[in-house]
Amino acid sequence: MKQLIRIFRPGILVALAAVIAHLTNLPAMLGAHPWWADKVIWVGVPVGFSLAATAWILQLPGGVRKLGFAGLTLVAFVLAQTGKMRFTASYAEDMLAGQLWYFGWIATCALAFATLASISWASRQIH
Repeated sequence: MKQLIRIFRPGILVALAAVIAHLTNLPAMLGAHPWWADKVIWVGVPVGFSLAATAWILQLPGGVRKLGFAGLTLVAFVLAQTGKMRFTASYAEDMLAGQLWYFGWIATCALAFATLASISWASRQIH
């Protein structure tokens, strides 16, 4: 039973975090557009979990995975906020800024879920 819990813990934790983020409307509170704030969560879940699984399969060190995904989450969040400010300053005419805002939020959610999965993933032991 412990082995099953170790295997499924990252997926369960990511799904639980996604549900909590959706119920609390966290992306909209942090600056995502209210119309697609819940959509970026559900797009980010499989992408983020896939990124974490790929990093784990490639046997990247745990610290590199955790710090790398956390740092990239911060970069994606800053890019999304920059896109939001440029888009609103242009009165919704700067399409590139709008895409930066939208895709920045997808990247933020995906990388945040990848960070969470990497933190909870059991370390790979080679014998």
